[in-house]
Amino acid sequence: MFENSFFSEWLDAFSVDDDRFGTAYDAVPDNRRAWLKTTIARLHVLYGTPQVMWGRQERHWRQGHVSIAESRPVDWTAVVVDSAYMSGVRLLAAAMIPLLSGVEDILVVFTGDAPVAAECLAALELAGIERAVQLDTEKTVAFMAAVSDAELSGRVLALGDTARQVVHDAGIPSNGVSMWFEPQFTSIGVLSGGSFDRKLLAWAHPDLNIVDVTVDDLASLPSVAAVCCEGDVVDTVVDTVPVSLGAGQEGCWIWPDLLPQWFMHRRFSLLSEV
Repeated sequence: MFENSFFSEWLDAFSVDDDRFGTAYDAVPDNRRAWLKTTIARLHVLYGTPQVMWGRQERHWRQGHVSIAESRPVDWTAVVVDSAYMSGVRLLAAAMIPLLSGVEDILVVFTGDAPVAAECLAALELAGIERAVQLDTEKTVAFMAAVSDAELSGRVLALGDTARQVVHDAGIPSNGVSMWFEPQFTSIGVLSGGSFDRKLLAWAHPDLNIVDVTVDDLASLPSVAAVCCEGDVVDTVVDTVPVSLGAGQEGCWIWPDLLPQWFMHRRFSLLSEV
C-alpha cells in the first residue's frame, strides 16, 4: 500500500483492510449512504476537480526585474482522526478537499483503540479514499514526529479531541507543512417551528447536541457548529456560526475555512533582468 508513497512502509501493518471497509459499507443503511453520496456530490459541485495540476508563470517587467510564480498540490496530506469519531459527513468534508485539490498521497490515520465507526469507513470508501490505518496513541505520536520533520510539502488535518492533542503536541512543523484543527463545538441549533429532519441531524452529528433556537436567538447564538434555518433569516445568523443548513440539506456538511487553495504549495522568485 505504501510503495512510492511519502508515508513509511511500517504503517502497512496497521492498514484498514478491504474486509473492514466492506463490512462498514454494508452496515450503513442505503438511505444513510445516500446522504454520504450527497455530501460528496455537494463538495464536487462547490470545488470541482483541478483542471491544472501545476503551473509556472514567468513575467519580465518593464521596471527591469523578473517574477516567477509557481504552484502545485502539496506532496502529501495526513488526516488524523479519533478512532471513536462518529461523523462520517464531517470527516468527508475534511478529507475530500485535498482529494479535490489534486493531492495524490492522502492517508487517514485513526488514532486510538476504539472501533472505527462504520459511517466513517463507508464515507471514505465512497469518496475513493481507501488508504487508512489505525494506530494507538504511542504510534500516532511516532507518526506525527516523522511527518513534522518532513522535507516534502504537506498538510495535517486533525478531527476529534485526541487527534487535536496529538497533533498539537507534535509541535511546530517544518517549513512546507501546515496544520488544520477541526473547530470545537458541542451543539447544532435548529430553528423552532421549521420542518427540519432532526433524526438525520442526530445521525450526521451523533457527538453534538441538537438544541432549539428562535429567530431572536440567531443574532447572538452561543458557540454552535451550525444552525438549521431557511433563506429568509440566514443573513441574521451571527458570524461566529460557520454553517447554515436549510431543510433538505441536514445530512450535508462543509468546513468553510478549509479550501482547496490551502493544499497548494507555492514558490515565488524575484530576479533581476539579465
